[in-house]
Amino acid sequence: MRPSSRRTASLLAVPTLLIAGLVVSGGPASAAPAAAPDPAPRAAGADWLEHQLTDGLVHNDQFDIDDYGLSIDVGLALDAVGGHDDTVQAVGDAVAAHLGDYITGDAFGDTGSHYAGAAAKALWYAEVTGADPHSYGGVDLQQTVEDLVATDAPLTGRIQDVSQYGDSANVVGQVFAAEALTALGSDRAADVRSFLLQQQCSDGYFRLRFTKNTAREDQSCDGGSATASAPDTDVTATFVLAMHPFDADPAVASAVDEAVAWLSDQQRPNGSFGGGPTTEAPNANSTGLAGWALAETGDTAGAADAAAWVRAHQAANVGDCTAFRAADLGAVAYDNAARAALVDSRIEPATQDQFRRSTAQAVPVLAWAEEAGETHLLASPEYVKAGGRATVGVIGAAPGEALCARRLPSGATGVGWADEDGEGQLAVALPDRSGTYRVRAWDATGDIGTVQVNALAATDLRIGLKRKRIAPGRTQVLTVRGLAPAEVATVSITWPERGSSASGDGVAGQADDDGVLRVTVKVPRRPGTAKVEATGAFRNRAGATSFRVTR
Repeated sequence: MRPSSRRTASLLAVPTLLIAGLVVSGGPASAAPAAAPDPAPRAAGADWLEHQLTDGLVHNDQFDIDDYGLSIDVGLALDAVGGHDDTVQAVGDAVAAHLGDYITGDAFGDTGSHYAGAAAKALWYAEVTGADPHSYGGVDLQQTVEDLVATDAPLTGRIQDVSQYGDSANVVGQVFAAEALTALGSDRAADVRSFLLQQQCSDGYFRLRFTKNTAREDQSCDGGSATASAPDTDVTATFVLAMHPFDADPAVASAVDEAVAWLSDQQRPNGSFGGGPTTEAPNANSTGLAGWALAETGDTAGAADAAAWVRAHQAANVGDCTAFRAADLGAVAYDNAARAALVDSRIEPATQDQFRRSTAQAVPVLAWAEEAGETHLLASPEYVKAGGRATVGVIGAAPGEALCARRLPSGATGVGWADEDGEGQLAVALPDRSGTYRVRAWDATGDIGTVQVNALAATDLRIGLKRKRIAPGRTQVLTVRGLAPAEVATVSITWPERGSSASGDGVAGQADDDGVLRVTVKVPRRPGTAKVEATGAFRNRAGATSFRVTR
């Protein structure tokens, strides 16, 4: 956790000379100790996931089908969170009761088929829940998976589908098989692990797809094409999560170390991760899995940054900002666009699948979400433009937590999220008239404080002259009235030159307590008309006049 006295200058974009004048609510800021974990976001996510299950299964309302693979993902997430043993077991029982529908295509005409990835995933879940792998849903599931492992070179150890539609097995399924068969002490585990490790490229990452040409001697990641061997964050993170418990095997330990190093290099400064070739932008699935993998292998700082990004995409209502309906609280949006679409809306059947998948993969990393430090609300002493938006800043917040601001007593609200350093900006709309307005802010724990912002509306400035006609070399005094106290203004003078061309000088100053600015200038030795323009803090606060320079 960084100190709470963070980058206040960049946060509010305040000139250096005004930092000392920042308006701070909540007392003097001070460095905070390392933050403790905040259990609230993880609990909210787990609660939302649990409510997505019906009799132990996730039902896709859009297509009216039970999604067994996603049900397992939810169960694995709840198992990682802890405290949901009955639900985790209910998922296992439900999957076992429908095992044939999950690992075969008999129900839709793919008679005699077996899908290796689904079978391996079910076996992994059976192992996690302590079920009998030799009698899971009435099937010897361990034997089924073993029978789907190739025995002949160059594919020895590779899982394969048996299907009239071809072989769609991939490296994720290979990870499931390697974990489950290794944990169960299968005779086929060594071959499965060996083929899995071939799917790691020399850069440290794992790919998603096997080499398409099954007759090719070299089935490794490095031996594949650039397209076939593209890096995949999700697969790499899944490998680390599944196989790091088996690092007593030197080959596995080395592969895990290389995978973790690659993952660390992929983390963006804001804590997020992108996925594979089609999911390269930051997203909750990849960030959740990768952050979780970093945590399990000792990089809790990287995990905390990932948790902050995930938390910032979790539906949460704070203070007076209630943009999310109660049934959606705790769900994690896939990316910024999904989060924006959910504000003042709801999770619909067409979007629920994405929310379920992103939440299932993202919730475990929220175990490393941090509590808030010493929270403060900041506002710049500078004037803001009436009719625009006033920005207030928060420091010391819990990284990634939702923040809310309201213009009091019942004005516009603004929603934001703290970044990985616990800093956030909140913008609220202001009326189109000058005045001092109070802005109140909240975080997940309650009221942060209230600050004042001073707004200025459009006005016509009046410029007075010591002399309307003045000789060259004399001193002219310009008096600007109609400014606000301490308002910074610029007075620009366009002096006459030969012909009609001109050049301008500008003088900046600050109005006194009466809103008056006086500027003294020496008149050059060029006769003609001098044009004067004054501009206040904003362009809509301006005035103009002129005077004559005599010969």
